Amino acid sequence: MKTSPNILVILPSWIGDTIMSQSLLFELKRIHKDCNIDVIARPYISELINLIPEINKKIFLDINHGSFGLSERLNLVNEIKKNNYTDVYILPNSFKSAIVPWLARIPNRIGYTTEFRQMLLTKKYKYKKHERTMVDRYLHLANCKYNSQIQPKLNISAQYQRSIIEKFQIKIDKKIIMLCPDAEFGNAKKWPVEHWLSLAKLFREQDFSVFFLGKDTHIDDRISCEEGLSDVRSLIGQTSLLDVTYLLSISNLTISNDSGLMHIAGSVNSKIIAIYGSSSPIYTPPLISEDSGEVIYKDLSCSPCFKKECPLSHLNCLRSISAEETFDIALNYL
Repeated sequence: MKTSPNILVILPSWIGDTIMSQSLLFELKRIHKDCNIDVIARPYISELINLIPEINKKIFLDINHGSFGLSERLNLVNEIKKNNYTDVYILPNSFKSAIVPWLARIPNRIGYTTEFRQMLLTKKYKYKKHERTMVDRYLHLANCKYNSQIQPKLNISAQYQRSIIEKFQIKIDKKIIMLCPDAEFGNAKKWPVEHWLSLAKLFREQDFSVFFLGKDTHIDDRISCEEGLSDVRSLIGQTSLLDVTYLLSISNLTISNDSGLMHIAGSVNSKIIAIYGSSSPIYTPPLISEDSGEVIYKDLSCSPCFKKECPLSHLNCLRSISAEETFDIALNYL
């Protein structure tokens, strides 16, 4: 009788990419019903991947971005060898992400032939940038394509959800709007702060409960100085990754830039309005059903540029999206 594979998946570093990679885990479990799936991940996403039920063991590699971390990788090789993995799916494109599986001599090493790492792989896929959506880029490694049955879905505890409502003293007698103005990748993904402030006022005028989420405290400073937002609560810089995931799970509607929080919102069943500028809603769309949200994207001739900063210094791809337009679209989902 054929034994089920013992699979290792090297997860991406970005939160949104990690969420999208859950679709691959779904498919691996479908193809290999009784397989084991362990992952290598960055420690800062540990709270997130603890909510992905397809994952068994989590192995953390704590290396600063841009650092090779040779000693840490060599130490990890010894741990990996003990687990006798049969297959490894290497989701990052970097050369260094393929070194540990190669040194550990995992028999089937599956990934894209980026950064001249062909010799480190046994099952090789040619990579062409933006040829597929990000989720299909991962699924292609298992010869699969995305469908709504494998939409990312985090395992949310009703008991812990209640504790988060109590911790942040959230009243649930009104519909809850979560606004996510941050985007870790860069400013070219960020809808202007003044638009966020105007949008918050529009929701408060209609008696919704409005919250800001994120990490960028510069945005928080703008919110605290703005008149007319006394009833709007900012939780920016006050939440852990687990906190924010559960806060999004109680949201009736999340409005977000193309960011990790947008992808988390989709995976906890919040409806979404997603605002795109420098990035592509075709390449990294929110993975939700058609009746669960909408993308706002102006498709200017200069967009998507995929840059961290606007190369033309005008950010028209985002400035041309008004708070009033966004508010009117949002009301269709409330």
